[in-house]
Amino acid sequence: MIVALLAAALNLTHAWIVVPNRAPQRAALEKAGFRFDPEVNHHTGQGTSSITIEFDNGFLELMYPDPDVSVAAASKAGAEKFRLKSEWKTSGYSPIGLVFDRTAQTPASFPFETWRISSDWMGKGEFIEMLTPRDMPKALSLSVGSHPFSARGAKNPNGTRRITGIRVVAPSGDQLPPAIAYLAGNTAVRFDAGAGWLLEATLDDGKQGVTKDFRPDLPLVLHF
Repeated sequence: MIVALLAAALNLTHAWIVVPNRAPQRAALEKAGFRFDPEVNHHTGQGTSSITIEFDNGFLELMYPDPDVSVAAASKAGAEKFRLKSEWKTSGYSPIGLVFDRTAQTPASFPFETWRISSDWMGKGEFIEMLTPRDMPKALSLSVGSHPFSARGAKNPNGTRRITGIRVVAPSGDQLPPAIAYLAGNTAVRFDAGAGWLLEATLDDGKQGVTKDFRPDLPLVLHF
């Protein structure tokens, strides 16, 4: 099954993968010429931290459960879900998430049920609107931020600058949320059912003719 994101209504800002503590997979990405931002993001109240590879129009994020970051009482279930996501090879949980921004064409409400998450690490009045139903904890995470994303700009030694395509593969179609039907409209983001979880990203339209496959340690393939 292939479905595409309705770019006019939502703008992809970043994709994340949940990995084990301290993100040991960063070494393979650095070897491929990607530079991680030196700032580590700590998600207070959520129990996670993350590191990011910045591009001119978004970023790729490795997120991990961090025992040094506090977990709020109301977020214990969410923290446990991130732990299970980091163990995706055995837990069956999706390690992948896509985050979008609203645009001028985004409707005030979506034609399906959504729910909101707030946490201590977010600014006052900020929240994440979840497009993945609560009763699908193992499914791909789809969400919309409440505040516009601001790109930091690409600084990668391999010369990559922009995210120009995203494809997510799930082990089965029932692990893709119903919201993907709404996201149809063009081919900016594709969703497939296949052999296992995979985030596949194209950078700069693949003009260098390079493909880097980081499996099996990281469900990620990059074309640039």
